[in-house]
Amino acid sequence: MSILTRRSVIRSSVGFAAAGALARPYIANAAAKTAEVWWVQGFVKEEDVAFKKMVDDYEKQSGNKIEQSITPYAALRQKEIAAIQTGVVPDVMEIADFALAPLQSWDDRLTDITDVVEPVKDQFIKTALSSCYYYNNVTKKRAFYVAPMKIAAVPFHIWKSLVEKGGQKISDLPNTWDAFMDFFKPVQDGLRKQGMRNVYALGYQITANGVDPINTFNAWMIANGGLNLVTADGKLHTDDPAVKQACVKALVSLATPFKQGYVPPGCVNWNDADDNNAFHSKLMVMDFDGTISTEVALLSTRTIRR
Repeated sequence: MSILTRRSVIRSSVGFAAAGALARPYIANAAAKTAEVWWVQGFVKEEDVAFKKMVDDYEKQSGNKIEQSITPYAALRQKEIAAIQTGVVPDVMEIADFALAPLQSWDDRLTDITDVVEPVKDQFIKTALSSCYYYNNVTKKRAFYVAPMKIAAVPFHIWKSLVEKGGQKISDLPNTWDAFMDFFKPVQDGLRKQGMRNVYALGYQITANGVDPINTFNAWMIANGGLNLVTADGKLHTDDPAVKQACVKALVSLATPFKQGYVPPGCVNWNDADDNNAFHSKLMVMDFDGTISTEVALLSTRTIRR
């Protein structure tokens, strides 16, 4: 791969990205320049409007110019990988793939932006900072190669109306992992008896596309005792019997409902937002998704559907 270009404007332009979660942006003292920025399209228009406003505010304060483009998540991931392979890269990318930044940091292809992050470190939680602090195998040390600016939850989404129509009650939801997952199977059975042949109990990403499958597998690993797959010191523990057993249990518990017909068969080809769309269409009773994108997609309706 070609080495990514490092332009001096990178620090001030990355400063505006970090400013998205902060009260005021970090603006580098530099001559007015232009930076090319690639950004992920939001799940609702308000996200894109907020990004464009952030760009406008930054340009007014810094005197710099941002040449920005907004691209859907899956397409941006492909675009970024192609850019890295050819060496024709922008100044700033919003990360569209979890593995992109750590791999490029390892190979010394990203700009160290520690001087951007350090002044505002106290405004971020520890998890956000550690997620952006990568090892460089050339310099043999860690540094901030990504500006923390977003945080995500990994929630379950459940149609209360479908649970009740299937003969169950939300109040009866178990609070242990396996029992919770099994709870939705008789819901599907109850719905099928009423002629609802295209509604499935569970929705989760077991495709090889996008980042949602990584979120899913990580959650199932942790639920089955595999929390220490990688410990806080950065060490991999694939030789740990407990981790191995957790991996097996995670794979089995994900695959078994699929083979039993409780997961939409098309999920093996899903991309990032496909489970969101399937859930909105009531294709499944419960969806497991790595963000609140499922909820924000309902924002424009101004109502909460159950």
